[in-house]
This record gives sequence, C-alpha cells and structure tokens, in this order.
Amino acid sequence: MLKTVLLLLLFILFTPLQAQEIDQLLGAYEKASELSHKTKDEAAGNLIVYTRDDLERMQVQTLKDIVKSLRFFQYAENRFGQPDILNQDPLSNYSKSIRTYLNDHELFNPLAGSGFFVFGDMELDFIDHIEIYEGFPSFDFGTEPATVVIRLYSKTAEHDTGGKIKALYGSYGSNTLSGYYADQLEDFNYFTYASRRDNQREEFTHDGRDAKRNKRTERVYASLATDNHQIELHGSHQKGDGFIGGIVGATAEESELKNRYFSASLHSTFQDKSLTFNLIFLQNISDFDIGWQATDPALIVNSDPATSPSLPLIPITQHKQELREDSYTAGLKKKWSLDKHTLTGGIKFRHKHFDLTDLTLTSPAIGALPPISQAYYSEDVYSAFLQDNYSIDENQMLTLSLMYQHYHRKHSSVDDQDTFQRRLGYIYANDNWVAKTFLSHQEFASEPYMTISPHYGNEDLNKESYQSIFQEVSYQTDISLTKLVLGYGKNRDIPILDPATFTMQNSDKSIYGHSAAIEQTFFFREKDKLELQAWSYFLESPYEGNHDLRHHTGVIRMLNTFGRFDLFNELLIQEGYHDQSNGHDYSAGIIYHASDDLQFNVKGENIFDDGLMWDYYIAPGNSINVPVIERRFWAGMEYLF
Repeated sequence: MLKTVLLLLLFILFTPLQAQEIDQLLGAYEKASELSHKTKDEAAGNLIVYTRDDLERMQVQTLKDIVKSLRFFQYAENRFGQPDILNQDPLSNYSKSIRTYLNDHELFNPLAGSGFFVFGDMELDFIDHIEIYEGFPSFDFGTEPATVVIRLYSKTAEHDTGGKIKALYGSYGSNTLSGYYADQLEDFNYFTYASRRDNQREEFTHDGRDAKRNKRTERVYASLATDNHQIELHGSHQKGDGFIGGIVGATAEESELKNRYFSASLHSTFQDKSLTFNLIFLQNISDFDIGWQATDPALIVNSDPATSPSLPLIPITQHKQELREDSYTAGLKKKWSLDKHTLTGGIKFRHKHFDLTDLTLTSPAIGALPPISQAYYSEDVYSAFLQDNYSIDENQMLTLSLMYQHYHRKHSSVDDQDTFQRRLGYIYANDNWVAKTFLSHQEFASEPYMTISPHYGNEDLNKESYQSIFQEVSYQTDISLTKLVLGYGKNRDIPILDPATFTMQNSDKSIYGHSAAIEQTFFFREKDKLELQAWSYFLESPYEGNHDLRHHTGVIRMLNTFGRFDLFNELLIQEGYHDQSNGHDYSAGIIYHASDDLQFNVKGENIFDDGLMWDYYIAPGNSINVPVIERRFWAGMEYLF
C-alpha cells in the first residue's frame, strides 16, 4: 500500500497540473473526436475509443501499449512469447474470441480462430484511431462470434497527403524505422506504408538456459481507394525467439519462430452505400524450431490421439514444424431503413485450410517419432445474421440481433457443429446521459488447433456457450465524463487441458465471471485531460482445486500540451493476482515539436521496474517468473514531408 501511495505522489509531482482554468471544449471532445464519430455506434457494444490525438500524445507504438490497460483484461503472453490476453498456461493460445479488424477485414488465424497472438503487438504507425467493443459486441462486425472486437482504422490520403518518416531507438538495442506516403489523384487515392521493428527484450536465465523473447518484424501495407471501392494489401514477416516453447517439461535450450503473413482484400459499397461486399484472401505460414538438452528433455503426450489418451508421456529433444494456413472470406451486407426500424442483414462464407503434418519430434530413445495424421484439413463456415435497431423515440432504441454459423469439416471424423447467437440491447441517450443494457447468448465452435493438435488435441470436443449481461451508464458534460460498467457472465463447456490425460476436454462445470468498472475523465483547457479508471474482475477457475482468477486494476493517465510540448503520464496499478506481487507500471513521455514538420520524443515504460510479473509452468515445482512489461526507454524523431 505504501508503494502505491509513493508512486501516486511521484505521478502527481511529475505531472504538470498548472492548468488553473477549465475552458469550454471546442465541440464535444470525446463524443466526436476526429474520425471516430463516423464509426462510433452505441448499439454495437461497450465502446472504448482511442483517437488519433490520444495515440500520438501517448506515443503508442504497438497494440500492446493499448491492450495492457484494457478494461477487465490483462495483457499476457503465451509460452512462445506471443500476445494472449486470455492466457491459461500451459495452453499455447486461448484468445480465440478476441477478434481484431483492420478497417473492414479481420486479421485472423485459421487454426486458432483469432489472429490476436500474431497481431496483438502489431505496430500502429499507420493507424489513425482505434475502437474497442466489449461485452459480446454486435454481430454486424464479423463472420464468427466474439467477446471483444478491436477495430483498427488506417490512415488515409484524405487526411494524410504527403509522407512521414519515423525512427526510434530503445533499451536492449531495440529500434524501429517506418514511413508512409499518401496522395489524392483525380479518380482515386492511395496510401503506402512500410516498417521494420527490431524488438529486443530483457533475457532471463532459467535452469542454466537463456529464455529469450526477441522478435524482428517487417511489415508493408498499401491501399487504393475510390469513392465506393477499396483494395488493401497487407504483408508481414516475423522472426524471433520461441521463449520456453509450447511443450512442458523443461526450458528450451534454443528456440526460433518464424511467421509470414499476406492478405489481399476488397471492400465495395453500392446503392448509396447501403449494400456492402467484402472479399479477403490470406495466407499464414509459421515455422517452429525448438530444442531441449538430452539430459533434461521436454515431455509430450503420444503423438497419435486416436490411441488411448492415458498413454505415458514421451520425452523429446527437438520440435520442428511448419504450419501452412490459407483462407478466403466473402461477405454481403445490406441495410434498410423502414420507418422506425433500421434492419441490417448479411451472409458470409469462410473457407479455411490448414496443414500441420510437417512435424518432426525427436526422442532421445527412439529417434524421430512416426508421422502424424490429421483428422481434417479444411473447414467451411457458413454465417448469416439479422439485426433490427428499433427507435422507440429520439432518446430510446432497442436492438435485436440473431446470428447463425454452420462449421463443416469435410471428410472428417470430427463432427460438424452449428452455433447460434442471440443479442438484445436497450439504449437510452440524451444530451448528457447514456445508458446501455445488453443481454447475449453466444456459442463458440471448437477451434481446429484444439481438435487436431498432435500434442493435446481432442476430436470429440463440444462447442462452448456463454450467457452474459452488461450494463453501462455514462454522464458527460463539457468538462467531464463519468462511466460505470457492470458485467456478469456464465460459461459452459469451456475447453481446458485435462491434467490427467494432457488432452483438451470440455469442463464439466459452469464457470461464472463478474466485472465492475468506474471511470472518470476530466477535460482541462482545450487539449488536456486526466483519466481515472478502476475495475475489478473475477472468474472462477475451470480446474478443480485451482485458484480463481481475480484482479483489481487502476489507471491514472494524464495528457497535456504546453506550447510545443506534449506530455504523457500513466500509472497502471495491478493487484490481487494469486502468488504474484502487485504491479505498479509507471510510464511517461515528452514530445517536442521543433516545427510543424519535425518532432523529437522520449518515453519510458515501467520506469521503476515494478510492473506485474507472470509465472510460466515448466515442471512440478519449477516455473519461470518474468515481467509482462519490461522497463525500457525510447528516443526518436518524426519528419513530415
């Protein structure tokens, strides 16, 4: 407690609060800041908006910088060092219901269902603003259901004609170089972006071996747009360390991960933009090369899941694998306005193809294990939804959404699955008040990696279901915004790792979750604001006798502008995590605008090196404890031309 008080005092001392006068804001600052007012939709869910001004003054580099203070969630990473905010070690990935969109197409992974573990720390230099929808958001967004939708909106030639070069250098030798150029021509406009980020992180020694999480990412993005059509190309190449690896038993002696991603998408509108057509193709290739010492090998379940799941564990010293994934998605959406009803209907088709049979597992006793078989190589998802927004009067609205998916596993011993989603909402709004209530029932199909994984897959997994209710109330004036959010949920048949058989199984008990948050924002003068947030989250453990997940989080964030200087201060307080000390992550930054076209910046993250630590299980009585957010410092510049 004393540590928390001292950090709060330091935060206040280093935060310039000389603003003695509170002026009227120019318009409704938070209601409609820059582009966000064009896409904000109260009926879509419990919305969090980061405007372009927020992202720039906070010196946000990657999506991780936003997610680390996301309401009700805690940024974490899996055993490969990849983003996974719903991480339940020792699973490799569980954030399948966290869906990320770049403009109108989803950044996803066919095997895992969600692309968050690939894009959860994506660079954001080409992103204009971000919208995050919580509480089982509108089905209008996607092909498959979600608990959280993160929408990233790229910069455009309309607002960013010209170019920018950005360079950063940070702790441990980290560095980033990025640039974009955009222009508007007579009949179309274009935007191009390229970056190279070398993210060097603190290294740890465990069991006499180095556990590393370094990663280099190269990314390109380009868009070509007219009034009604937009083509986007997006590619990335990642190469880095595999941390401790996805197999338990020992710390990896050496590990390397590679990932290559490419997507091409088309977004078209017709009939005064009431009819929308989307088409996207993507390919994702991942390579794993992880080795253990022969004297202390890692352990896996027998690689043939068709045999008895109670077979003993087999020691291995080498895990090499290439995962190839392809997918294409086509969707058609139509909106009708009928008196007080606004109807939206849509159909989508998604084809997924994946191959994980290129796998080599080497055992010190018997050499290379036999090749694995794969239950199915493709999955087709047929999806349809209908939503009715009914305006009771100018202040009240009801929203009803229905959504259905059919998952077809062709020529497979794994059964097809049908999922059905229902969502009912009531929204009240006037000049100052907004109240939103959402009730939902959602079902999630078993993802391919959970059913066909040679390590712990189970072909007989059932779908899982969620029921939830969320209530949000907010009150806004010209100088403040107050918000209260309450949530309750029930999960059934959640897939968990059976500690007896080391395979995925549906939990035989219902899991209950409770969440509550209160947030207060004060607006000072025209450009300054202070944000105070506090929330608590409780989720019952799906494992018998295990500790429930409960945590309490507080955020204090200040953005100031004084002349040519932009200042950023943020204190993230995290408490209540079992067997972990409380975390106090204080970050701060300064931007100096030398001219309209040139700026210099410095930023420190987790400055006092007192942020939350995370435990990773290695073997009974053996775990590695590492910080979620390391202490590091950055310095850089930006030049517009």
